[in-house]
Amino acid sequence: MAAPQQALIGKRLHAFISYAREDSTALRTLQDGLETLNHEVWFDKRLNGGQDWWDRILQRIRECDVMIIAVSPALLESDAAIKEREYARLLGKPLLPAQVDPVLPELLPPDIAPLQIVDYTNLGPMTGFQLAAALAALPPAPPLPEPLPEPPARPVPPLAELAQRLSAQHLSLQDQLALVASLRYEITRARERATALELMRTLRRRPDLYHATWQELDELVQREWAISEDDAVQAPTEEQDSACPPGWYPDPSGRHQLRWFDGDWTPYASDNGTVVDDPNF
Repeated sequence: MAAPQQALIGKRLHAFISYAREDSTALRTLQDGLETLNHEVWFDKRLNGGQDWWDRILQRIRECDVMIIAVSPALLESDAAIKEREYARLLGKPLLPAQVDPVLPELLPPDIAPLQIVDYTNLGPMTGFQLAAALAALPPAPPLPEPLPEPPARPVPPLAELAQRLSAQHLSLQDQLALVASLRYEITRARERATALELMRTLRRRPDLYHATWQELDELVQREWAISEDDAVQAPTEEQDSACPPGWYPDPSGRHQLRWFDGDWTPYASDNGTVVDDPNF
């Protein structure tokens, strides 16, 4: 057995998990597996924040023995995750990918594709042994370089970036269709849905909107309206407000068909699939 493997067998590792989906069952199972192997696990449950948040992330990467990459389609598109991996490589940290959502092999970025990947999307009796063996095969993390490499800049949250792109004086057809594709994904995320719908409204009001973009937006609006009709349930009472999940509900004011609820009633309402702003609610 090679010396680096001997050095890591039985050693308690400080593992940093780089991820982009906090609602993944496989991610929680991966965390449980690492802790069962007596390793210390850290991952930030906030996916974005200010400079202090980012500084804390970078400090944890410097302190870790290994970076576990929770591979998913969302992670491959995450600017924060890309910067985390780049910084870990500059520090010489071992990287171990663990797939928590299905991803086509040809879509893996070049820094992940050559690495051994532990599959957590199809759990079986050997999964834990595969994780333990992969960890044991990793080389130990070297001492931190002196001086430390320049830390990467704090990533821009996806919706903030979309808002910046929407503020451009002119958008080509390709730019507009790319924005529609991004918004199509963001409205599927409960925490981002209301903001993404507002950005969609902003795009629809642009005077330079191409007909092809309008068609894409109209199709998206109709689909969201159909989903809203199917998902709309009785409006939450005051006693239920704290436990009621975010979503579209019948407008309690009666001025619109639906209203977005996110722990409290918001100014975002919907009529026949068109999102409107009703700040006087």
